[in-house]
Amino acid sequence: HDAATPPPADTKWYARRDVIGRVAGGAFLPLAVSLGRVPGTDGFCAVIHDITRWKRAEETAEKARAHAEAANLQKSTFLSEVASEIRDPVDAMIGFADLIGSESLGPVGNERYLEYLDDIKRSGHQVIDLVTILHDLAKVESGRMELNFEAVSLAEIVSEVTAVMAPKANRQRVIVRTHLPSSVPPVVGDHDTIRQITTNLVANSIRSTPAGGQLIVSIKYEVETGVSLRFRDSGVGMRQDEIESALRAPGAGQVSSGAESGRLGLPLTKALAEANRAELSIASTPGEGTLVEVRFPPARVLLD
Repeated sequence: HDAATPPPADTKWYARRDVIGRVAGGAFLPLAVSLGRVPGTDGFCAVIHDITRWKRAEETAEKARAHAEAANLQKSTFLSEVASEIRDPVDAMIGFADLIGSESLGPVGNERYLEYLDDIKRSGHQVIDLVTILHDLAKVESGRMELNFEAVSLAEIVSEVTAVMAPKANRQRVIVRTHLPSSVPPVVGDHDTIRQITTNLVANSIRSTPAGGQLIVSIKYEVETGVSLRFRDSGVGMRQDEIESALRAPGAGQVSSGAESGRLGLPLTKALAEANRAELSIASTPGEGTLVEVRFPPARVLLD
């Protein structure tokens, strides 16, 4: 078909292929060829487009993607190595603090020193928690975390986690309630990481809720949306920019007030949810509380 004469508007197009053409000088040229049948005749027409610009744009985008993936892998590897290097000396510090506190080699001599040892151990365990989160986050980002997908009962996990966290909630004077209907079906996921997600979110809610407040952990099933795991607290709440910051990186979200592990815990929790093919969302109002929802889509729900 003459390039100067466009094909009829009602031409029926059958195929489009990307091919390599050769110009008069011998150089190669990427082309897109569309083949169609001219209506009312037995003839066919072909339209050929020079797609050099599109191919160059694709190559540029592919190089940028590969560069970003390499940079992300390098960052994850670095975080994992740093976490491993920090863990051993901190473990040793905690061990020596335990040994001194036991006074097995002789009395410490002053009660204040024993209090300082408790401070050392407490701080050491906080560092270990941070290192563990960094290590896990690096594994998730680099795709090296092994997951065992199976049928998981969210009700059982919530019951276990809230029982373990009860002493912490009691110390904070936060009431923890659960709503776990037996009609909610299990989901397909990794038991250990879903338990970690639940633990992180319960701990964050307790941490951000003032004395006398409450946390309600519930599960719900809807045919259209799947199974939801919800954490609703009456804590200090967050602005939208604080939510975005808390999910993106260690930031200023009130949900992690006073605890560095909480700041890192939300990005890790979001990454673990996505690794389980679930979606984490946060809705919050300053002064009124926060609702965190982990939703497993219908494709991840096991029905009888």
